[in-house]
Amino acid sequence: MEGENRHEVRGEPEWLRNYLDRQGDWLEKTKANLVVAATIIASMSFQMMVNPPGGVWQEDKCNVGGGGVDWAGLPPVSQLDPVCTKIAGTSVLEHSDSKRVGYIGAVISCTVSFSASMSIILLAISGLRLRNRVLMILLIVLMVTAVVCMVSAYGFSVGLVQSDDAVVHMILGVYIYYWILFPALIILIQILRFLIWILRLVFCKPRRPRPRSYGHLTS
Repeated sequence: MEGENRHEVRGEPEWLRNYLDRQGDWLEKTKANLVVAATIIASMSFQMMVNPPGGVWQEDKCNVGGGGVDWAGLPPVSQLDPVCTKIAGTSVLEHSDSKRVGYIGAVISCTVSFSASMSIILLAISGLRLRNRVLMILLIVLMVTAVVCMVSAYGFSVGLVQSDDAVVHMILGVYIYYWILFPALIILIQILRFLIWILRLVFCKPRRPRPRSYGHLTS
């Protein structure tokens, strides 16, 4: 009785409470799988940043000494640009004019994906109950964010390491359309399942068990 009064004070409809309880049960049962998936995504994001697409400079190419020519037979970079952009260990494509947008997109996607994945791991090992409404919604949002950002990071990486090839552009186009339609299809299926569940709850009320007849015992 006390639990029912508490829910009535909150103003939560019974169907919404039951739905959220089912989601909470699912998250509790799959917590270990979520941690494994989040760990893999975080490892992929980290690896992509320490080994960026296109590689890194193996040695400095600035030739800052003044005079002479650099490794490409050109005047030293220090005479052309006061900022040296070819330092050992830094990304080759970081300052490329034609690849700049793709590189920044990959960095943002990997950073967001890594942060979301580590947040999932922290929530899972913190001991907090995932049946909490706020934590449940937060965990779902973080997992979806991590997966979507990892998908976009892959697309940016492919665009960074390929030349102007029509076949590769076509493959990337198919890839983009697929990852637009597939999540939309999942969302549509979830909405339909949710609506069907509500309709069954409203119109198909559970049947009460018939009382047993004990007439044959008295006779």
